Amino acid sequence: MKRPDRSLARRFRAALAEDGVVSGGGRVLVSLSGGLDSTVLLHLLRFTPRLPSLAMHAAHLDHRMRPGSADDAHWVKGLARAWEVPLVARAVARPPANETEARRARYRFLEEARAETGCQWVMTAHHADDQAETVAYRMLRGTGLAGLAGIPRTRDPGLYRPLLPFWKRELAAYASAFRLRHRTDPTNRSPDIPRNVVRRELLPLAEKRVAPGARRALHRLARLAEEENRLWHAVAPTLLAGLGVHRTEEGVSFSRDALLQCDRLVRARLIRELAAEAGAHLDASGTELASEFACSGGSGRSIDLPGGAVLSRAFERLVIARAATNVAGGHSSDHACFVAVPAPGEGAAEGRSGGAAFLARWSTRGSVGGERLAIPALRFPILFRSWRPGDRIRLAAGTRKLKKVFGEARLPRPARARRPVVADSGGRILWVPGVARSVEARPAPHDAILYVGVDLDDATD
Repeated sequence: MKRPDRSLARRFRAALAEDGVVSGGGRVLVSLSGGLDSTVLLHLLRFTPRLPSLAMHAAHLDHRMRPGSADDAHWVKGLARAWEVPLVARAVARPPANETEARRARYRFLEEARAETGCQWVMTAHHADDQAETVAYRMLRGTGLAGLAGIPRTRDPGLYRPLLPFWKRELAAYASAFRLRHRTDPTNRSPDIPRNVVRRELLPLAEKRVAPGARRALHRLARLAEEENRLWHAVAPTLLAGLGVHRTEEGVSFSRDALLQCDRLVRARLIRELAAEAGAHLDASGTELASEFACSGGSGRSIDLPGGAVLSRAFERLVIARAATNVAGGHSSDHACFVAVPAPGEGAAEGRSGGAAFLARWSTRGSVGGERLAIPALRFPILFRSWRPGDRIRLAAGTRKLKKVFGEARLPRPARARRPVVADSGGRILWVPGVARSVEARPAPHDAILYVGVDLDDATD
């Protein structure tokens, strides 16, 4: 019989040595679904000559999302027993509703199994094709540079993907050479799963009609993006030190003057870094909102950031803090989800204020059943958010505190918390649906107009 090709095993051994993640005497847990990829990974770790001496365990979670999953679990138990690898196997109590829930449940289980077995690392069988597909999928969804880096080789608290340099066809050839049996998951062919569409339709078509090396190009793009991210994280500490950052349990504060001296793009990246320290992960509109406030927000003013944090200015210091208790009681992260409109256009998004849902709508084409705002007078981004004590609105008779306006409108306190307001990035309250309309940003005859509307939850009032 022809001897199997051991080139993959040799390169796998070399890749482990180059990564330097695992060493002799270490303990590793292999995520074992029973599919081709994880079966090959376990075989490589178990039978490749001259690998570091590792104490090895395997882990299998039955998601119970399809018929036959219990048969897969039974097969995996037999494989682990035959290869003399201790196995941690469990089934979920309630099947996940979708692939995202299944992935979260799987990683929770793997971390629990890692702690239970005393392993330093969980190894998963993600490979180069998975990397290319992930980058393509994220590009189509409009990811940033961090998303283009794709699947990380390692991730806290102890996740390692040693097969990322290797392609699916290499794993399949190895399995064929060693006559490895494996299970096939029929959901991998389902056209209802977006990643399957990328894998089975978009990338093959791209390689056939656009670029023959599309997968390799995407894999290379992930490596370049990861290098750019590493470069940023190498210089970020020096840049942050120049801001005079002061950290407390509540959040971070830093010099506004030093921030404004930075290039606009560097400024935005620094704000995202500092917001993340305070527990707020900003998207593009949230970053623009925070950057605009940093430039124009007055001392004593503050704005809510998406993700449950507050950005405020105290003289020449900016502070990003975890959101405190709001007027409805509880934490604002539980009761509020703000909608930011970064520029004139059309759109709709759901938000929450005081625990009640609302639908924010905006358009430059025609009425959406609410207020008309003069675009030249607006400071974008526009924010649909909860009201805060101290908010004021300019009416025809003068500027009034919203608290008094609510009282005069006989709006009960719980209803005030649930009532969203529309403000611009300068902190001006422009409209309180059903309560008051500001005289600011009212359009003149020839002004371009942004129409804004709010559909309140039926239980709001």
